[in-house]
Amino acid sequence: MERKEQHLKQIHLILLMFFLFISGCAQRITEQDAPQTDWRSQLEAQKNWKASGKVAFIAPNDRQSVNFNWQLKSGRQHLILSSFIGTQLLELVEHENHSEMAYQDEQYIDQSSSELIARLSGFQLPFEKAPLWLTGAIRSDNNQYDPQSRLKSAKWTDEQGKTWFINYQSYQRVDDFWVPKRISLSQDKLRIKIQLNSWQFNNE
Repeated sequence: MERKEQHLKQIHLILLMFFLFISGCAQRITEQDAPQTDWRSQLEAQKNWKASGKVAFIAPNDRQSVNFNWQLKSGRQHLILSSFIGTQLLELVEHENHSEMAYQDEQYIDQSSSELIARLSGFQLPFEKAPLWLTGAIRSDNNQYDPQSRLKSAKWTDEQGKTWFINYQSYQRVDDFWVPKRISLSQDKLRIKIQLNSWQFNNE
């Protein structure tokens, strides 16, 4: 029982440092030639892409970092978190009627990714909308954009009433889109830093 509780605490920490940032998003922009004028609507229509990078969770008395590989295929997400030496820590897969998580040789299943995350970590997080936050394509009255229609900052209140402040610190040009390179998210004394090292889009 004690070992199971320890595993759940570890899941809680991993999910906290990775998934909190999807509740909002952000940017210091370097000027480059802009993509075609309708790039944002075309980006929002993308249903197949892969992204990889790393995320750091920073608290007053703790700091943790992991690598991630995130895939969206036909609107369904597949996420793998790994250590910096390549050891897989967690895998989350969305299926047609349920989501499944593999963690430390245990399998966990629920009707949706958000319900699965809430059951294992205690957090109500909008994982289903993660592709919008990750690409900087979420729409909100609090969003601020630069002249090239890239999201600069946002303020978002989650279902628990917590307010998140998000800044997109830099973007990168991939194909005909602007996509985030560095994102910083903060809530109270928590800070999440995300670095996206690569993007790959596939229209198939």
